[in-house]
Amino acid sequence: MFRNVNIKNNKALYNFIFLEKYIAGLKLLGHEVKSIKNNNANLNNSFCKVLKKEIFLFNFYIKQLLSFKNQNATDRKILLLLKKQEIRKISEAVKKFSLNIIPEKIFLNKKGLIKLVIHLAKSKKKYEKRELIKKKEFEILSKRKYSSFL
Repeated sequence: MFRNVNIKNNKALYNFIFLEKYIAGLKLLGHEVKSIKNNNANLNNSFCKVLKKEIFLFNFYIKQLLSFKNQNATDRKILLLLKKQEIRKISEAVKKFSLNIIPEKIFLNKKGLIKLVIHLAKSKKKYEKRELIKKKEFEILSKRKYSSFL
């Protein structure tokens, strides 16, 4: 039927330290579902906010299909479907510890429903990002150096 949905937020792991993971449903329109199932969406630079006891996804770009060109904007705020307890827990953590709610990836579950993986995350400092880059470069160099011996 549809290919595997593979929409990821590539910069999230580089910019944030993930603390807690949640899986949420998305309240979407029909043409948005079709676009996401065809991998025509982008999670980069997207974020979530708690507004009036509900969590919304912002800056989520969904490419419009040609047949639905006159529909609403593709970067509207999208309601996340979570349990009340989860929403309360997330909102308390955001207020108390000043954490961020970062979307990581979108996938299809066994029933074919579109789900979003979100994380409570703490932003990395510049020196933490530099250390990560150094480690990756060191690993690449060490693989090149010792690959001739194998």
